[in-house]
Amino acid sequence: MENNFQQLANDVNTGKISWQKLVDETAARIGKSTQEVDAMFAQQRINPAMLALVTKLHKTYKTALLTNANHEFLEPIIQEAGLAELFDVITMSSHVGVTKPAAPIFHHTLKRLGVQPGEAVFVDDVERNAEGAKVLGMQAVYYQNFEQMKIDLEKILSK
Repeated sequence: MENNFQQLANDVNTGKISWQKLVDETAARIGKSTQEVDAMFAQQRINPAMLALVTKLHKTYKTALLTNANHEFLEPIIQEAGLAELFDVITMSSHVGVTKPAAPIFHHTLKRLGVQPGEAVFVDDVERNAEGAKVLGMQAVYYQNFEQMKIDLEKILSK
């Protein structure tokens, strides 16, 4: 069953199916209403400390949001939270048709930022995504918790 959900997630994150199709399929598979599934996803929260850090970094550095989240789910959140002002580039896998850690999504984002891999630092809470960035020559931080990530990022930026 997990593979079926992984395939659904991959399909929505690469734009092969709509967000509503994911919600409908998930509801049917777990025996919940679409409203209950929507409510589960609505519980996702933005970390205020991370927003503050990105706001600070954006004053000095180019910033990008590179996400495997589906645009139909994420765009309303970005608009509501005013996140577009914090990022020079926002790349969503469902627009590009490929997910992290595949090289093309990183190259797409780097090109839009106008930077080379060696000039970029990538932060992600999924280790394979951070490793994928490193393979391309980017510096990367695997986010395990906010304090650890902030320390690791400061080490890189102070070089």
